Amino acid sequence: MPIIEIRTLPFSKSFDIPEILKRLNAEAASAMNIEERHVWSYWEFIEAHQYAVGSQTSECLTVDTHSPVVKVIAFEGKSTEAAEKLLETIARVLAEELEIDIANIFVYYQTVSSGNVFDGGQIVRKK
Repeated sequence: MPIIEIRTLPFSKSFDIPEILKRLNAEAASAMNIEERHVWSYWEFIEAHQYAVGSQTSECLTVDTHSPVVKVIAFEGKSTEAAEKLLETIARVLAEELEIDIANIFVYYQTVSSGNVFDGGQIVRKK
């Protein structure tokens, strides 16, 4: 696990979201030194003008405002360095794929603790 949740405004040009998600999962798995099957990701679109930055809304994703908002949900126990490497990897991949400035990517890391996850038919606990 991690689960990568991406939210953006619609695009002004076409991007292959399934391919971006596959690349993102592969590079996230590599950054965390885990199998790709343990990385999940999905993309949700925010309706035009339903995302405000200050007093400004936008119809679509722009290169310098209305950042993609990315939440990473991960099980406890990863080092600060591992979490930072994952955050940087996600930001880099999205910046490259969406052709926007990496400074316009917002990614945050949320940890879930032992006993607060159900997966594989059971409650997951720290080993």
